Amino acid sequence: MNFTYCTKVGVLKNIKDKLSLFNVSKLISINAILYRGGKVSVTDEILSLSKYPFLIIRSSAADEDGQTNSSAGEYASVLSIPSNNPEKISEAINTVIASYERKRPLLPNDEVIIQEMVQDITMSGVIFTYDLNTGAPYYVINYDDQSGATDTVTSGNGEYANRTLYIHRNSIDKIRSERFIKLLQAIQELEQAMYSKFLDIEFALDENLTPYLLQVRAITTQPNWNRAISKRVDATLQGVQSFVIDHLKRVPGVYGETTVLGQMPDWNPVEMIGRAPRALAASLYQTLITDHAWRTARAIMGYKVPAGQPLMVMLAGQPFIDTRLSFHSYLPSTISPVIAEKLVNHWVEQLAKNPELHDKVEFEVAITTYSFDIDEKMEQLVGDCLTSSEKAEFKQAHFQQTMKLVKGEGQGSLSDALEKIERLREKQNAISPLFAMVDDCIHLGTVPFSILARHGFIAKTILLSLQKLGIITQNELNQILASVHTIASELVEDMYSLQLGELSTADFMKKFGHLRPGTYDIMSHRYDQMLNFLTDSQQEQSEQQSKPFLFSTIQQQQINNLLKESSGGFNADQLLNYIHEATVGREYGKFVFTRSVSDILELIAKFAEDNGLSRDEISHAPLDTILNIIKNSGESTVEERLREVSKQELEKHEISVAVRLPQLLADQAGVHIVPFQVSHPNFITHKKITAPSIVLRSDIDSIPLSGKIVIIEGADPGFDWIFSQKISGLITKYGGANSHMAIRCAEFGMPAAIGCGEQRYDQLLKANQVHIDCAAGFINPL
Repeated sequence: MNFTYCTKVGVLKNIKDKLSLFNVSKLISINAILYRGGKVSVTDEILSLSKYPFLIIRSSAADEDGQTNSSAGEYASVLSIPSNNPEKISEAINTVIASYERKRPLLPNDEVIIQEMVQDITMSGVIFTYDLNTGAPYYVINYDDQSGATDTVTSGNGEYANRTLYIHRNSIDKIRSERFIKLLQAIQELEQAMYSKFLDIEFALDENLTPYLLQVRAITTQPNWNRAISKRVDATLQGVQSFVIDHLKRVPGVYGETTVLGQMPDWNPVEMIGRAPRALAASLYQTLITDHAWRTARAIMGYKVPAGQPLMVMLAGQPFIDTRLSFHSYLPSTISPVIAEKLVNHWVEQLAKNPELHDKVEFEVAITTYSFDIDEKMEQLVGDCLTSSEKAEFKQAHFQQTMKLVKGEGQGSLSDALEKIERLREKQNAISPLFAMVDDCIHLGTVPFSILARHGFIAKTILLSLQKLGIITQNELNQILASVHTIASELVEDMYSLQLGELSTADFMKKFGHLRPGTYDIMSHRYDQMLNFLTDSQQEQSEQQSKPFLFSTIQQQQINNLLKESSGGFNADQLLNYIHEATVGREYGKFVFTRSVSDILELIAKFAEDNGLSRDEISHAPLDTILNIIKNSGESTVEERLREVSKQELEKHEISVAVRLPQLLADQAGVHIVPFQVSHPNFITHKKITAPSIVLRSDIDSIPLSGKIVIIEGADPGFDWIFSQKISGLITKYGGANSHMAIRCAEFGMPAAIGCGEQRYDQLLKANQVHIDCAAGFINPL
């Protein structure tokens, strides 16, 4: 049996008496043409609604809610009209009718709804009973539980208008929230009453948690769905759940009873390869970094490392960091097992309790290095989980390890890592086979870069502690960061020189041509592959200049007093030099090793082309599969084998895109109930800016950026070119406090919000202008 869709008001009237869990507020409707012609008066009709304090006047256009088409949100609604004020009611009715007439002439079935307005709203929003884009089996609840209004979600306005909850359709028994239980029970009854599971529903809950049905229409995007893919989501989630249950158990040789899996902690993979990366990008990231290089580097630097453990796991094709391994590897190697176990358990627990800190783990969850404010940090981040003597041992171990690294002693030094990076740079000029390039990239690229990245973090942490103790001001901290002249500054200067004709394109591309906005994405073009690179937009010389910073005499004395416990006469000037060198070294190391990554991708692209495959096809082939095909014969041709693997991985990728998982997984319930997660951006500088905004995708857009706030997904080095134009600010969807773009913006004194999160990012996509207040911590789309 099929439900007959008509106008919005017709649907509500037809369904009202079939529902026991949803409340449909009392309503009347009038014909728009008759009203315009003066043949209908609302004076008498609204008397039946006068007992309600406020009314809402809503659209019910003839072309608004069909089974295969929708004009949702296209016509006006007017809220909070006093029920005893006929003039206001008439004015609101005319406003709604005028919204029809702006689109086309009035139609015979155009109506206007006059309805009791629900009072004491605690939550309102929109529910899709299947994912609108993919058809995946999720209840998608976009809600506002803060403002008390009913239209913030549908209008897209308001600070609280974009909270989203994904609930797997087969898992509503796992919901623990009473309000969502009542809402979903009402939804399921509505599905039965309408003989359809594909509904778009507007709802409200009052203070008694009574669900109100404001509107229901058919989801009209069903023809775009791949139903075979969405049906496989159920089986995929069962596999993810089994994996998570097993992974949350204790692991031999690893400290911590359980773990939290996150997409942004530590090596923040979702920032670098995306939420649902293709097989080649994901496997390349694993092979080069998260399988081995991450712990090899930390062992060299004197940290504890869990032997044989990959840092990143893939859940339904989506990357997650095992934070138990991260916390284990942030501990000095000299720490006793008892202390290590206590700290890992404590930090895992704190991250699970505070998921909004998922991209600030090294600053606001764990202590990973010595800093001058370590006593205060231990009170905040360790608390009572250690005894006084254990805290003293922990502090001393960090002090000894950190001072050894800062003074450049041992294999984990800056100089040793940079020497390996230089060896890699020299080898990049020679043609090498794929196996050799991968091997060199790991041992001479990602391992030393991992060391350099840790040095960069240590330097940033020490610098922040000086500001925390009042030895330097926030302004002086910004001056220090701006005084660091990294490879990004060279890129900006050379782009300007290229524009002026002082540098040839060939020389520029020899140095920077390997960069691509998606470092691990074979589909992302390199600079030297972009025919329109810099041809359509004029570059402007940045006014930001690197000015040397020196500590004052008083500051030197204060810092030297803090350093007096260390041996070897290390002083304030040497510390400042270390901060500079660590920051520059990190960015230079990344610049060099990403050339090897880029060259590996080009070699794979050439191999694919030689065997009849496109970049798109080979992007779905894992690196280990490509290497195995190169070194092993098979029953079919290389092309056939690659194409078969590509086809299989493409199907997996489509499922990965459809599956919804939280950015932080602390239990198996999170596999099926994906809650709204607040992301607090990492604000850079204390500046304030309001400017037009522009969204950049993975390919270079030849659009002038001067004066604009640039919005991008991740903090990839391939976007460094944007700093060659006088942009007003930067916002990224993903990124941590010490991420690539955070460092870049600090260097250029650029107001930025790094890692604003999926919810806020989606809002920003619709904005034409954005206000950023870094000091106050606000991002407002205008």
